Amino acid sequence: MTVSCQNWTDLPYRNSIYRVVISLLFFYGLVSCSVEKNTSLSRNYHNITSHYNIYFNGNESYKRGLTKAGVTIKNNYNQILALFLYEDEGVNSAVTGDMKRAIDKATKVITFHSITAKPKVKEGNQSAKDKAFFEKNEFNKWVDDSYMLMGKAYMYQGEFFLAVETFKHVMVTFPNEEIRYLAMTWLARAYIMIGEMREAERILMALSDESAFPEDYLVTFHTTQSQYHIKNSSYAAAAEHLEIVEGLKGVKKEQKIRYSFILAQLYEETGQNDLALEKYKRVTHYNPSYEMAFNARVSMAEVFESGSSSSEELKKLLNKMLRDSKNKEYKDQIYFALGNIAMEEDNKEKAIEYYQLSVSTSLQNKYQKGFSSLTLAKIYYQEPEYILSAAYYDSAVSFLNRDYPGYNGLVTLSASLSSLVYNISSYEMEDSVQILAALPEEERFAVIDGIIEQVRIEEEEARLVEQQAMQDMAFNQSMRSNNNQGGQQGGQQGGKWYFYNLNAKSFGQPEFRMKWGDRALEDNWRRKNKQSITELTGGLSSEGDSLNGGDGAVIFDNKSREYYLINIPMTDSAMEQSNLRLEDALYNMGVIYRENLLDYQESINAFEELMSRYPGGRFSAPAMYYLHELNNTVQKPDRAEYHKSQLLSKYPDSHYSKLLNNPNYIQELEEEEMKVVRIYEEVFEQYKQKEYISVVAGADSAILQFAGDPLIPKFKYIKALSVGAMSGKEEMKVEFDSLIAQHPTAEESMQAQEIIDYMYVEFPEIKEADQAREAEVIYSVYDPEQEHYFLIALHSSENVNQVNFDLLNYNLDHFNQYDLNIEEVELTDSYNMLIVKIFTNAEGAERYLQVIEENKDTILTGIQTSQYRMMLISSDNFEILSNEKVFNPYYLFYLNHYKNEE
Repeated sequence: MTVSCQNWTDLPYRNSIYRVVISLLFFYGLVSCSVEKNTSLSRNYHNITSHYNIYFNGNESYKRGLTKAGVTIKNNYNQILALFLYEDEGVNSAVTGDMKRAIDKATKVITFHSITAKPKVKEGNQSAKDKAFFEKNEFNKWVDDSYMLMGKAYMYQGEFFLAVETFKHVMVTFPNEEIRYLAMTWLARAYIMIGEMREAERILMALSDESAFPEDYLVTFHTTQSQYHIKNSSYAAAAEHLEIVEGLKGVKKEQKIRYSFILAQLYEETGQNDLALEKYKRVTHYNPSYEMAFNARVSMAEVFESGSSSSEELKKLLNKMLRDSKNKEYKDQIYFALGNIAMEEDNKEKAIEYYQLSVSTSLQNKYQKGFSSLTLAKIYYQEPEYILSAAYYDSAVSFLNRDYPGYNGLVTLSASLSSLVYNISSYEMEDSVQILAALPEEERFAVIDGIIEQVRIEEEEARLVEQQAMQDMAFNQSMRSNNNQGGQQGGQQGGKWYFYNLNAKSFGQPEFRMKWGDRALEDNWRRKNKQSITELTGGLSSEGDSLNGGDGAVIFDNKSREYYLINIPMTDSAMEQSNLRLEDALYNMGVIYRENLLDYQESINAFEELMSRYPGGRFSAPAMYYLHELNNTVQKPDRAEYHKSQLLSKYPDSHYSKLLNNPNYIQELEEEEMKVVRIYEEVFEQYKQKEYISVVAGADSAILQFAGDPLIPKFKYIKALSVGAMSGKEEMKVEFDSLIAQHPTAEESMQAQEIIDYMYVEFPEIKEADQAREAEVIYSVYDPEQEHYFLIALHSSENVNQVNFDLLNYNLDHFNQYDLNIEEVELTDSYNMLIVKIFTNAEGAERYLQVIEENKDTILTGIQTSQYRMMLISSDNFEILSNEKVFNPYYLFYLNHYKNEE
C-alpha cells in the first residue's frame, strides 16, 4: 500500500492500533518525503515508492505499447523486414499514448524521487566500497532505469533525437554503472535511425572491445549490430550476429520468429538459398501468424533451386494454397512463386504463364504487381519482344515505388521502349495505309470489309461475355433484394417511380450495360468507337452535315468503311505527309535500337530499310554514318567500308564525312567553341578593370563574329552595363531593351528586366518617357472632330461610388438637357475610371472638363489632387484604353496632344 505525503493527516483512525500505525507512517513520511537528505531511511523510502508505484506503472504502460506495436506493424515482405518495431511509422503513431504515459511516469520518478545529495561521511577510515558509494551521482537506484525507460519510449514514439539526448545523459550520469552499456547500445540504435552511421559504428566498436560487457545485454547488442549491417547492406555480417542471437537465452517466441524470418531473408540476399530454405522452414515450425507463415512458404519456393528433391513438394503445397479461400488476396504471390519454380526447371513458357497470372490476379499488392510485371518485362526484353517488354516495363514503373533499387534506370528504359513502340506503330501504320492506297478500289474495299468483319466478331464475343456477367449480377442482386425486403415490401416497390424502385434499377442497369456497355455521359454516347475528321486531319473537316451537333467534326463508326478510308493517303499531299512520318519512324527506330537498347542488328535493319525506301532522304547522311559504325561493331568490315564510301561520295561536306576523314574533327569543333569562351573571359576581365570602351568594342566584335552563339546575350548584357557606366542610365536602358527584344528567354534578359524595373521605381521619369513613347505607338492620331468622352481616373483607395453619385447629381442639376451617361471601369494599375459620354467633339468635352475642374470641391470633396486625373479621350482611343486597362500612358498622350494644342 502506497501512502501519499499530502494525505497522511486525513487517514481515518478508530482505535489505538490504527493510531500507532498512522503515527509511525506520519513520522516515516516526514523523514522520507525530502530528497534533500540522503539517509538509509530516505533512500529506502524513495526506492520503494519509485519501484512499486511509479516505475512499475510506467513499465507496464511501455509493455502494453510493445504489445500494441506487434499487432499494428505492417510487414513489407517484399524487402527485408524491420528488425525493430519502432522502425515503422505506423507503430510510432499507434503507441504514442502508451509511451507518453511511460515517459510521464519516468519523469515523475526523476523529478520527485531523485536523490543527488551526498550522504554523511562516516568517521574514520573508509573502505573502497564506501568511497565508491559516496562518489555516485545518483542514490535512487530506479532513476537510471527511469531514464532508460524514457529513452526507449521516445524510440517507439519515433522521437529519435530526444532518445539520443536521453541515452547520452544516462552515460554521463552513470559512468560506472552496468546500465551504461545498455544506454550505449540503445544510443547506437538511435544514431542508426537518424542516419548517423559513423557515430553508431564508433559506439559498437567500443562495445565490442569491452570484456566486462554484461551477458544480459548480449541480445540487445547483437541485434543492434545486425541492424547496423542491414542498413549498410552488409547482409552476411548481419546474418552472423543474428545467428549468435538465436543461441542466446531470453529471446521471446515472437522475436525468434521475426529474427528467423529476417535471417532467412539475409541468406537469400547473399545467395545462400539452402540456408534460407532451412530458416524459412524453421519459421513455419514456430507456429507464427497466418500472414508470416504464408510468406515463409511462398519464400521457400522463391529460394528453391533446380535439382532439389523438394520441387514437387513445394508445387503441391503452393497449389493447395491457391485453392484455399483465405489466400484469395495472396494469389499473385503464389503464382509468382510457381513461376520462379518453373524458371528454375527451365520451363520458360510455363513460367511466363504463371507470371502473367500473378499480374492479373494482383488486387491490392502494388509491389507484387509491379515486380511481376518487371520480371515479365525482363524476360521479353531478352527474347527480344520489345513491344510486350514495353507494356510490362510501363506497368512496372507505374506500380513500383520510387525507392525501388534502380528505379530511375527502369524509368529510362521504359521511356526508350515506349518511344520505340510508338515509332514501330507509326511505321507499320503508314506502311499499311500506303499499301492500301496502291490497291485498286475494289481490292481496297475488300480488305477493309475483312477488317470490319473481324471487329464485329470480336465485339460480339466480348458482348456475350459481358452479357453473361451482367445477367449473373442482375440475378444475384434480385436474390439479395428479395431476401432482404420480403414479399409485401417488394410488392409495394412496384408502384414507385423507376429511379426509386430498387428492383427495377437492379435489372435496368445491367440491361443497359448489356446493350451499351459502360458509357460516359457525353455527346454521341451510343458510339463505342468514334473517330472524327477533325482528329485525323488536324482540324480540317469536310463541309456538310455533322454528327456532332453541327460543330463540323464528322464522326465515323469503327464498322464503317469511312472510318478506315480517312487514314489512307489518296492524294499526293497526303502521301507526302505519310512518307515524312514513315521516314521519321524508321530513323528514330534505328537511333533507339543503337543508343538506348544496344541492339545493333535491329538498328542496322532499321537504317537499311530507311536507305532502301528513301535513298536521298533527309536522314541519308546520318544513316550512312551509323551503318558504317554499326557494321564495324558487329564485325562486318566490308559493309562498314561500303557505307563509308557512299557517305564520302554523296555527302563530302557533311559533319558525318568530316568525322570519318578527320580524327581530330571533334577536338577542333570543341576548340572553335572555346574561342568565344576565351574572348568573353577577356571582355569580362576588361569590365572588372572598368575599361568600358574596350568592353564595348570587344562585345561588338564578338557579336558580329559569333552570331547565333549561346554566349551572345552575355556580350550584349555586359556591353549595356558598360554603356550605362559611360553614357548614363537612359542609354543603358536602350541597350537592355534591344537585348530583351532579341533574346527574350535568355537569363541575361531576365536580369536586364529586373534592372529596368528597379530604374522605373528609382527614376520615374524614365518610366514616364517610355510610356509616352509607347502611347504614341498604341493610340490613334489626335482627331478633335471625333466623339469624345470625359474621364476621371480615381485611385482605388478613394470611394469611387461617392464620386459617381456626386457627379451624377451635378450633371442632373447643370447638364440635364445633354442626356449624359456615366460608366465605371476598373483598371489594372490601382485606379478606377469614371467615363462621362457622349460629347460631339473635343471642344464640347473640353468645356465640360473646365466646368468640372471649377467645381471639383463639390464633386471630389476631400480628395487630394494627387489621387485623381481628369482627361478627355476620343471614342477610338477609348476602345484601345478599355483593352489596355492602364491609364498613365494615355494620360501622357493626352497631355502631349490636348494640353499642347496642335
